[in-house]
Amino acid sequence: MQRFLCSALLVILVVVTGCSADAGILTSASGVPANAIKITLAYSPEKEGWLTDRFAAFAASKPKLNGRPIVVEGINKSSGAARTEMVQGTFKPTVWSPSSSAWLEVLKNEAPNTPDPAVSNKALVLTPVVISMWKPMAEALGWPTKPIGWSDLLALTKSDKGWGEYNHPEWGRFTWGHTDPEISTTALSTILAEVYSANNKARGLTVADVQGPQTTQFLSDLSHSIRHYGYNTLVFSDNMKKYGMSYISAFPMEEITLIDFNKGQPNPPLVAIYPREGTFFHDDPFIVMRNAPVEEQQAAAQLYDFLLTPASQTVAMSYGFRPANPNVKLASPLTPAFGIDPAQPQTTLEVPSGAVLVAAKQAWGQARKRADIVLLLDISGSMNGDKLDQAKNGVGLFLSRLLPDDRVALVTFSDKVTQVQPLAKLRDNRLQLDGAITDIQANGGTALYDGLQTALQTLKDVPDAQDRIQAVVLLSDGADNSSKTNLYQIKQQFVETNTTIFPIAYGSDANETVLKAIADFGRGEVIKGGTSDINKVFENLSRYF
Repeated sequence: MQRFLCSALLVILVVVTGCSADAGILTSASGVPANAIKITLAYSPEKEGWLTDRFAAFAASKPKLNGRPIVVEGINKSSGAARTEMVQGTFKPTVWSPSSSAWLEVLKNEAPNTPDPAVSNKALVLTPVVISMWKPMAEALGWPTKPIGWSDLLALTKSDKGWGEYNHPEWGRFTWGHTDPEISTTALSTILAEVYSANNKARGLTVADVQGPQTTQFLSDLSHSIRHYGYNTLVFSDNMKKYGMSYISAFPMEEITLIDFNKGQPNPPLVAIYPREGTFFHDDPFIVMRNAPVEEQQAAAQLYDFLLTPASQTVAMSYGFRPANPNVKLASPLTPAFGIDPAQPQTTLEVPSGAVLVAAKQAWGQARKRADIVLLLDISGSMNGDKLDQAKNGVGLFLSRLLPDDRVALVTFSDKVTQVQPLAKLRDNRLQLDGAITDIQANGGTALYDGLQTALQTLKDVPDAQDRIQAVVLLSDGADNSSKTNLYQIKQQFVETNTTIFPIAYGSDANETVLKAIADFGRGEVIKGGTSDINKVFENLSRYF
């Protein structure tokens, strides 16, 4: 999880015996050659394996421009995060490679009075957005012979019988996950596909369409079956590997992610549903930025040509990408054996204007499923001082990013458990929560299990729980030493719960073993944080709601 909570800087370090300084390599020993032309390329995370390989191969070819070596610095940064920093003027790469050219339209829309930020925009590799679904569930819906679409999932969402409509009541209700379109390309494409479906269109989407009542109702109805939101598609993929069919029924992801999932030979596997209403191809563009120096732009053109060679595109296919070079034929793993259909999609949706993209994100925000969240905070003696102060700051940031209709409760534990604030809409209890958090003091032992029991009980009998995300956000730095109950008893009491537990292992001395056991029971994942980054941890956690 930690790797998703921050953007990672990747500097290609190649150790070559007797390597000359003009080889176009960044090395820890020699650094950048004094006369080098350095290209910075910001790319979305799913391309890291392929580009790491290709950057090293490019360096080994000793590329030059006007007699000067070309050096490539790769920066792994989510598409939305890169766009935000570019709008703010704090990030200026030579080349930007988000997952989709849609982000360039967003960037243009958010900086309307500036020249086109791109000199050129060409596809690097391709991957369609699919709805991943467990094979038995897809077969129950008629896969692979019957085309399946968003309207089928909407009908399943509305059904009181859930999977019982398809003679599988043991699967319960249909559930799915959704990432945050502010940073996730797959989420943005998914929302647009839903809006197209709501308006029975495949192109020509307008702001009026997005803001129409049919779109509002469609998005709202689909949101009812969401288990929780998330920061990154790979987080959901990891949880699906761990928890299987009991976690969620389906999840939109890129085809490459589904292929990678099935390489692990899960039982059952996932299969790709290409919605009959249409879907998007992510083109993973190579966007040369206008504000880059001319020599960097020229050097970037050399790198692009290298990445489009049959050799480079064949390596990309080994990772599950479809080649952007039309002369390269599809090969394994782009086969049905990995759950995909290389003949799909039959309908490709048109990428709309930046104004439509922004309107779609806003419509999704208004239709989001609301949440019931219990903040469960360790205030034992080991939390004293700066540790508690920084945790309070993080909680305040977390609350500021929630919606007014989200319901929040605050429970603390040391030797004893205290329900500081009962569950209530944030619009009604924000001031009380802020005051209570300010007044918290640390002392005593750690009744972690008793605190967890109280938090889960708080969510157990709330009204309209089926229509809301239910979660416990647990922050602790230690193991239990004061509870009257134990984790086994809690599991027995809450075995049927739909609540997700997000444990934060706070500080370098946190007992991760205990928190991992809680995460496994609560179908969550342990998140590591300390005083220096707890604000970022809480910011990213807020994207789950």
